[in-house]
Amino acid sequence: MAPQPPHLHLFLALTLTMPVSLATQVVQQFPPYAIAPKGSSVNITCSSIGSLKGIYLNRDWPDPGSHVIYYADGKEPTVDELFWMRINFSGSQHELTITMYHLQPNDTGVYTCQAIMDNKISGPGTLVVVTDDRANSCQKDWERAFGLPVALAVACFLAGLGLGVVCAVRRTQIKKLCRRSNRPTAIVVYEDMSCSRHNTLSRPNEYQ
Repeated sequence: MAPQPPHLHLFLALTLTMPVSLATQVVQQFPPYAIAPKGSSVNITCSSIGSLKGIYLNRDWPDPGSHVIYYADGKEPTVDELFWMRINFSGSQHELTITMYHLQPNDTGVYTCQAIMDNKISGPGTLVVVTDDRANSCQKDWERAFGLPVALAVACFLAGLGLGVVCAVRRTQIKKLCRRSNRPTAIVVYEDMSCSRHNTLSRPNEYQ
């Protein structure tokens, strides 16, 4: 049997196990984005496969690296003081749904699930946008204040455009009628030949 190079078995083991370990250490996250009014709530679900020690929900924007929560099965979860009494958990660490309550406009940001395995693997992230009630009311007031005048202006413009088209068509028709009336009319004279025949004297026949 031919001698084998040193560490060949270790190299083959790593080659066979690396694709499996990389494929099993997957972190999924949904929804990709959420738009919520002020005072409402959003759900972010972190789903992971593989040997898992715990999971973070980080706020990567506008505060990069800040931990919102840390959750591990059988342990007391930790919650950042900014979200204290505004977080609820459901499910296990492999399929964890995090609910954030009483959202405020300054809660807008990008939230990322981060699984703690042999290394840290992050999900794609969720963009949360919290809208302000005052902004919505201002937008509605603006629509009410300017919507009717704009609609009337558009209606007047369309009516004027329609009248312009009608006038242009009528003007074209009038020009055609004027051209026809200016053409010289042909005068046809019919001569009654019957009268001329009656007034012609007949000549006597010389050979009678």
